Amino acid sequence: MAATEESPWVAEVVLSDGESALVRPMTPHDAAALREFHSRQSSESIYRRFFSPKPEMTPGMATYFTSIAPDDRAALAVMSGDELIGWASYERWPGRDDAEVAFMVDDGHQGNGIATLLLEHLAAIARSNGIRRFTAETLGENRAMLSVFGKAGWPLHRRFESGVFDLDFDLTDDAGFVDSVERREQRSDSRAMARLLLPRSIAVIGASATPGTVGAELWAHVDTSFTGPRYAVNPGHERIGQVASYRSVVDVPDDVSLAIVAVPTEVLEQVIAECVARGVRGAIIVTDPQGSDVDVGAMVSSARRSGMRIIGPTSFGVASPTTGLQAALVDVTLPQGNVAISMQSGSLGGSLLRKAADMELGLSWFVSLGDKADVSGNDLLQFWADDESTAVVGLYTEAFGNPRKFARIARRVALTRPIIAVRTGAAAVGGAVDAIYRRAGVIEVPTVAALLDTVRVFSTQPIPSGPRVALLTNSRSPGLLAGAAITAAGLEQVLDVPPLSFRSDAVEFADALASTLGRDDVDAVMVIHAPAFERDLGIIADQVDRAARTAAKPVVAVVIGSRDGPLCPGSPVPSFSFPEPAAAVLGRMWAYSRWRSAEMDAPATDLTDVRPDDAATVIERALQQPAGRLSFADARAVIEAYGVRVAAGGEADTVDDAVTAARAVGYPVAMKAHRRRIGRSAQAGIALDLADDDDVVAAFDTIQASLGDDALPVTVQQMVPPGVDARVRMRVDDRIGPVLEVGLGGVQADVIDAGAQRLPPLSPASARALVADSRVGAALAEAGLPDDSFVDTIVRIAQLAFRHDALHEIECNPVIVSREGCWAVDIHATVSAPTAPPPLRRLN
Repeated sequence: MAATEESPWVAEVVLSDGESALVRPMTPHDAAALREFHSRQSSESIYRRFFSPKPEMTPGMATYFTSIAPDDRAALAVMSGDELIGWASYERWPGRDDAEVAFMVDDGHQGNGIATLLLEHLAAIARSNGIRRFTAETLGENRAMLSVFGKAGWPLHRRFESGVFDLDFDLTDDAGFVDSVERREQRSDSRAMARLLLPRSIAVIGASATPGTVGAELWAHVDTSFTGPRYAVNPGHERIGQVASYRSVVDVPDDVSLAIVAVPTEVLEQVIAECVARGVRGAIIVTDPQGSDVDVGAMVSSARRSGMRIIGPTSFGVASPTTGLQAALVDVTLPQGNVAISMQSGSLGGSLLRKAADMELGLSWFVSLGDKADVSGNDLLQFWADDESTAVVGLYTEAFGNPRKFARIARRVALTRPIIAVRTGAAAVGGAVDAIYRRAGVIEVPTVAALLDTVRVFSTQPIPSGPRVALLTNSRSPGLLAGAAITAAGLEQVLDVPPLSFRSDAVEFADALASTLGRDDVDAVMVIHAPAFERDLGIIADQVDRAARTAAKPVVAVVIGSRDGPLCPGSPVPSFSFPEPAAAVLGRMWAYSRWRSAEMDAPATDLTDVRPDDAATVIERALQQPAGRLSFADARAVIEAYGVRVAAGGEADTVDDAVTAARAVGYPVAMKAHRRRIGRSAQAGIALDLADDDDVVAAFDTIQASLGDDALPVTVQQMVPPGVDARVRMRVDDRIGPVLEVGLGGVQADVIDAGAQRLPPLSPASARALVADSRVGAALAEAGLPDDSFVDTIVRIAQLAFRHDALHEIECNPVIVSREGCWAVDIHATVSAPTAPPPLRRLN
């Protein structure tokens, strides 16, 4: 556990107030800093940490605390810049699997979640070293530290005696802990973004008086939109318009919350260093450093450790009609609304904003992330999850920085705010990326135009409760197009609706819409108007708007020959020029409604019977083997620890052992060779429906004669009731992590069925959707078999994969799903030392 940048225990983190800091292992070089830290703490804080007055930390104590023993003692420091602001350590009790933990946080930084962060990171180190419990002693009066332990998320056992609480908590019981960490992470990330995106003052570094330059555009937009203090910084100008221009941000006499940076690449690093020195909280870098010598990674790391976050480089800027901020390069006036959009591309961002303005789409936020060297879409999602002005999120993503974190955050946000996304480039490649979107409930669209269409309907219309769409049209041809588009979108057209014609006036349109909206068998309405004369547009649009304005069901309008936008000025009813995109949006809304209802309403699988410690013991033992492959018995033990049913049986190296195993499980049985060939015969290594001892002897002899040494040990298992052969496979993707796949089973399963994928863990609703997306769903339906037991098996294997990161691959093939239940028959598993960083709160 060395304090190097490559160590998995070095992490740039966000504190609960939004400030960033560095957590790293302590080394003997920290001894002097630890003594200095101790000297500036109050006597009360020192007494609470050491239970006695210690006005000075001796050199020997400092050396001891900063000298680590990898298996038994660890210590972490929290650094703000070069200042030590907190530290913690644990020490294993001799010969045991528990350790005593203790903390100390600088008096000036208490209340910022530092102790909780240290506890999370120390626990991860302890778990990696085989420590399963933490103990601690805390004075009864130390309510702050008691709160840290109590809110960490592990079940806490307390014993009070002589004014001291003895605390004990199980680090392996982490279900509540994971939820607690995610809540703390969301709050911290959200506050960090608020510090950046809700500035009290702004400096435009590179502001210019030269018309047509980037600096001139940015300064003009900020100067005319932002109501707080704003400062122009450019050493080449004494004044820009009516304000003074400062040579450097360090010369600005007042605090600067946000710097918008548009400078030549050769001075970019110097400018960011000056922002850090000036205490600027955030920077938006418009400069494109591509092809230069700028070390973006080092620049960002230095900024983070000093509490400054960065959007960009190559950002197109930020705009928020809600707050009045216009710091984007495009010169458009955006209406205020409830849609937040994040774009990675700058040039596409400009086009999107112009199109949004043309459509009168109301925005709460527009953020161009550029190269995403620091702030990513994940950070924005954390912020928008708390933002009361945002109800819908749109994303354009070319690459994932942290796909695991995206999947986790996006799912939580999507339960309350629909997320619509266009992905391209690296983000568009691979079934594993599909699995991210499906697990998270992200609504994927193919184009930026479709993104705008979808967010504008979600932003003003209620979510449908069903797939039934009534089509009201005064023209046959657009109606035919709409009917086909409704079906293509996975919706059902309601046919018996009030007829309209080109002679229908505004009152007829309004009456037809009102009566249709009142029907119980209608979930959404599409109104098509093909006007005979342009003069008819306004009156009919007003009447339709009036009838739809208070509807509890979504209404979309199609006005042939008009532009896309609101049906009439100020109307919440979205209007399209053609029916196909309108139907596609309704289909997406219904798919989202179905996903959200399933996630929120489905009962959770009862996993109180799982035994993660038993599985961990087997996995840790397998890690010591050079091949990393689990025997059938070990693989069976791992999945049985998670409540997965396995066909009864055992392994045998001799014919006598095979007969004994068959008698133990009861006839009929199956026999399988250790390594088999393609096929379902004894010569290929598999024999089924063996009815007695003679059958077992014959099958054993045939398999051994055919396969030789590859035959042993054979597996003898009880025959399970026939059903559908399925497979459940988990493999670890290097960037995404564990990916679960479900498909048809059998020897040539991969050829027959590529399978459907999701990211663990899975709720029962997500597991059921996974089955439906695979060919197993159709096979079960055709056979008339329920999927409940299979869904339960998938949820359990997903939980296994999620909780044990050393499990590299596990495949159950076949899993036989029958009317009587579900059994895993063949199981293959491999383990390897985890290469991904521990799942801790971190920026990097």
